Amino acid sequence: MCLKMFDILFITHIPAFYKVNLYNELSKTLNVYVIFISSDTNEKRSTDFSSLDNINIKYSILNETEFQNRNKLLSMIKLYQLLNNLNYKKIAVGGWDLPEFWLATLMTSYHKNSLVLESTFHESKTKGFKGAIKKIFLSRISSVLASGQSHIQLLEKLDYRKKILVTCGVGIINKPKYNKKSVVYQKRFLYIGRLSKEKNLHTLINVFNGLPSYKLTIVGSGTETEKLFRLANKNISFVPPISNNEIADIYLSHDVFVLPSISEPWGLVLEEALYYGLPVIVSNRCGASELITKGVNGVLFDPLNENELWNTVTSMGTLYFNSKLVGPVVHSIFEKDIKQVKSYEFLVNE
Repeated sequence: MCLKMFDILFITHIPAFYKVNLYNELSKTLNVYVIFISSDTNEKRSTDFSSLDNINIKYSILNETEFQNRNKLLSMIKLYQLLNNLNYKKIAVGGWDLPEFWLATLMTSYHKNSLVLESTFHESKTKGFKGAIKKIFLSRISSVLASGQSHIQLLEKLDYRKKILVTCGVGIINKPKYNKKSVVYQKRFLYIGRLSKEKNLHTLINVFNGLPSYKLTIVGSGTETEKLFRLANKNISFVPPISNNEIADIYLSHDVFVLPSISEPWGLVLEEALYYGLPVIVSNRCGASELITKGVNGVLFDPLNENELWNTVTSMGTLYFNSKLVGPVVHSIFEKDIKQVKSYEFLVNE
């Protein structure tokens, strides 16, 4: 039997909306197949974070369970069977941290193997046993699709000397049309994401606890929810995960977006905030921090320096708030996504 040839086979964790958007865009020029390891996750910022409603490509799902609760042995058996029945020019695995990724790269010839790298040198170990394991994995990889400069720095620390393509992102955000109204700065700050330790929300809350005239909205859920709720004063409100259809209203009803993470491989919410015209305050340990130009669309800060965050928050109204932000920034977001698509096209057509 002659198997259909796919240009590129992706293996990734879950059908996150921004990944599906990317694969759909790639399918306009490439023959794409995707293997999702699981159908959903128990760690998400919105109720429809994972969805196959709008997918336009061929795909398979290994586990109809939450990613964290899958049977890894059964998952690998299914993957083995599936890979034996697929024909593809390139394979792109979504990391080096899962047994499924290791199996796929061992089953596929070296020249076909590529890695979608979304980890940075900030949170990834490059020395000792963990560093050695990463180097072994990379020895099976002929090309790496790195999100940005901090991801390339990780590869340099791991002595990777093969082909590196910069994608300028980890997926494509939803871009619904909206009307940006001229607003008066009202000291309304916003965080959207998981409520976990690496997000450094206790520092953010400490700052706003000392600024009673400022308002902070925290959208999402996670392991730190109850602890953070007890820590927060009345000027800080918590909103549970909401649907992507409601995200626009949340962004447009605030003045500034804050991403204070100690560790953040990229930060897709940063792209969303910029798309909706919000200036941003971003940790310098976020992968997407390279999208920020001080005084133009936001400011970077050291997430370990609470005083620096306090000074940045209190200065936003006069130094960084720019109601004319939306036009040029939205244009740059579209340009960034075009570069992302072209990087995958180049991988396949090289």
